[in-house]
Amino acid sequence: MAKVEVLLAIDGSESAKKAEIAALKITKSYNIGMAALYVVNVPSTSEQAELIRFGEKVLDEVAEDGKKMGVEVQKILKLGSPADTILNVAKSLNVHTIVMGSEGKKGLKRVLLGSVAENVVRNAQCSVLVAR
Repeated sequence: MAKVEVLLAIDGSESAKKAEIAALKITKSYNIGMAALYVVNVPSTSEQAELIRFGEKVLDEVAEDGKKMGVEVQKILKLGSPADTILNVAKSLNVHTIVMGSEGKKGLKRVLLGSVAENVVRNAQCSVLVAR
């Protein structure tokens, strides 16, 4: 796999799906590596297990979409604060660009992106593309 240059922060929302399409197009166009990150941010262990399963499903779908386009996608699932985790993973992978949706998935008493996008844009040490 090529060095990961693009980090897609995804949560299963419509906005994140648009971000996925943009990230896959960029990755394919420049023939660079891509990772997809799903962050679980729930203190309750009962909801956490459900969200981990959902996150794995979302990541599998991204990897399958990438495969159809000839793009290999590294899947990453982490527990923690979404903005902090996105920033930490981006820094540890030394990515060139973070791609994410402008609005997050709501429900199960959570918001995974949305206000997170603003936090990432303000604090990222790389470029951030926010898809609408």
